[in-house]
Amino acid sequence: MKDGMFVFDAAVHCQDFSDGQIKDGSDGRRVRILREQLTGFINLTGRRGPPPETETFSNPDLDWAVDMLFGKADTDMACACSVPLFSHWRAGLGPVELSHALAQKDPARIVLTGGVDPVYHGLGPALKEMERQVHELGAVSFKFYQYQSRGCAWRADDRDIAYPLWEKALELGIKMVQFHKGFPLELGPVEAFKPNDIQYAAADFPDLNFGIHHLGDPYVDETISIASRFENVYLILPLWFNQYYLQPYKMLERLGEALLYVGSERICYGSEAFIWPHVQTYIDTLANLVMPDELQEKYGYPEITREMKENILGKAFARGIGIDLEAKKRELGLV
Repeated sequence: MKDGMFVFDAAVHCQDFSDGQIKDGSDGRRVRILREQLTGFINLTGRRGPPPETETFSNPDLDWAVDMLFGKADTDMACACSVPLFSHWRAGLGPVELSHALAQKDPARIVLTGGVDPVYHGLGPALKEMERQVHELGAVSFKFYQYQSRGCAWRADDRDIAYPLWEKALELGIKMVQFHKGFPLELGPVEAFKPNDIQYAAADFPDLNFGIHHLGDPYVDETISIASRFENVYLILPLWFNQYYLQPYKMLERLGEALLYVGSERICYGSEAFIWPHVQTYIDTLANLVMPDELQEKYGYPEITREMKENILGKAFARGIGIDLEAKKRELGLV
């Protein structure tokens, strides 16, 4: 815990950028480009904190990963989050089996978010895979990457492709489904990652929560507007922290807008580990975060209170995926 606040990391990844992960038939160009982009981003953010180890974001040693989360940081729980991007990766950019292996390292503290694609694999196989990931791997949520390649994409409000997924999720007892929105990891159009398709889905499935990662950047205004109107839409912050160290005022404006129109009850901390492994820096940053008087006066953004920090650091995500936080604290011996 951080100063008595429960810390639940909503976005931890086990990603494999090695050449051995390159899918047959792919020249590997996109894998290598993304690896170079992440390395450059790490070097930029490293100016504001301890230097990262080389390529820690690529298929990390699982014992090392657990130590970075719980030994060297105040994390209490984490979500091993799969990334079902298959266009150039054999088992996906964030393989579900690797995420499951991380969760198994400390199952009391690490939960699994699985991932499928109903167009790339077909709807029937995707539904069966959802069942397998819940029943065999213990998945408590699912994350979706909705664009694989040109001609292989889908929308969350597609009644034929997407709605069967949401029906299956509810049938399996899943409380939240999550989405990569914003910046394409594939060489595809950024328009494919607009959050607009979440609106009808959230309206038609009020008993299911919809988590949007990265504040939908560059569609931040649209994402916040949608979350302000649908009480089952949650905002998950990974990459906000990474960008904060480069553009603090810009990121504070984004957070202030989200706090003003959505509220801290549906804003969730996520470190995006292990792109930059020193997650304690993120926890400390949020625990000590202050909204500048200038932004409060100019835009009406609220002062960041302890209650808001408690929500963002852990309570919001636990509520969103259906975990009884007080019961979990007792299980972990934190009360």
